[in-house]
Amino acid sequence: MKRLIKNTKKLIKGAPTAVVVSILFHAGLFALAGALVIFTIVKPKEIEFEPPPPVKVPKMPLKKLQVKMKKPTKPKSTAKITAVVNRPDLHDIQFPDLASSGIGAGLSSGGEMVSFGDMPSFEDEDSLMGSEKSIGNDLEGTYYDIKRTRSGNYNGSGWDTYAIVVAKFLNNDWDLSTFAQYYKSPKKLYATCVMVPNLSSSTAPKAFGEDPAGGGRWVVYYKGKLVYPEDITFRFWVVGDYFLGIRVDKQDVMFAGYRESVRDLFSTPWRGNDPQKYLYYLGHGTQLDVGDWITLKAGEAKDIEIVMGDEGGLAAFMILVEVEGVEYPQNKQAGPILPVFKVENLSHDQIDAIYRDLPPNEFCLTNGPVFRDY
Repeated sequence: MKRLIKNTKKLIKGAPTAVVVSILFHAGLFALAGALVIFTIVKPKEIEFEPPPPVKVPKMPLKKLQVKMKKPTKPKSTAKITAVVNRPDLHDIQFPDLASSGIGAGLSSGGEMVSFGDMPSFEDEDSLMGSEKSIGNDLEGTYYDIKRTRSGNYNGSGWDTYAIVVAKFLNNDWDLSTFAQYYKSPKKLYATCVMVPNLSSSTAPKAFGEDPAGGGRWVVYYKGKLVYPEDITFRFWVVGDYFLGIRVDKQDVMFAGYRESVRDLFSTPWRGNDPQKYLYYLGHGTQLDVGDWITLKAGEAKDIEIVMGDEGGLAAFMILVEVEGVEYPQNKQAGPILPVFKVENLSHDQIDAIYRDLPPNEFCLTNGPVFRDY
């Protein structure tokens, strides 16, 4: 029994050494296996690609295109066109006053930009009274014939009746019902300025499409709006043959006649006393009268009424404007070269029609204020 126990102890005592040896042996095997796994490279078999066989494209025979060409022809000879150009005299050209027209401040602020496609055409003298086409901010004209009844028949009345009717209209606060028993043309005309030089009195009835029948004893009444984008103080200089009157906001500011006696004849309520009245001439020897000063606030619209008429023969109606504080060049009479009163810039046709019968360098059509709100 003791011997068995001793042998057993020997086995137990030697057991750690065997374990260590076993561990070392297996560790060596693992190390060798790891080295074989890490350093052994397995090269995959390379895949070789073979290109597909070439495709045979059949060749098509090309045909030569044949285009039939026409024989060249010589252009037909054209008739020679000769244009005759009348070159204006340099003295007839009016250049704009940049300071007063506002061009220096820009076209948008000066209001000088115009779309001439909307402007009426002025081809003859009759059209100086206005156009049948309105542009919206113009003066609407109505024609009355005192020598005809309301139905259009001639009443046989003469100068005395004409003078009485006009005087009644002027002294009754410009009451249009004064003309109710006389002929009124259904046609309206629209004017952007009042600039009719010395022409036949029949110009007005012809412009409205009416029978002249002697030409005289008629009345044309214009109405519109007077407005300006800035504060402005101004006055009118007027030629009226036989007479022309102006009201602004129901107040008389001007009445001009062929002679001083015309004012007395109609007993007009307005009496101008400016020292420059009748001092200068405009047109063919017609005297200029000077009206009252008018002040407009920026954008403030006031009614303007213009009445004119003639008793026969020659007639002339012209309105210029003087702005307070503006210095104007002088004409040969030492008077101011004033711009024309207008509610829109004038077209080239309009300018040509006005200058056709007026001497140059007495007024200007291209500068000065344009009475509109844009």
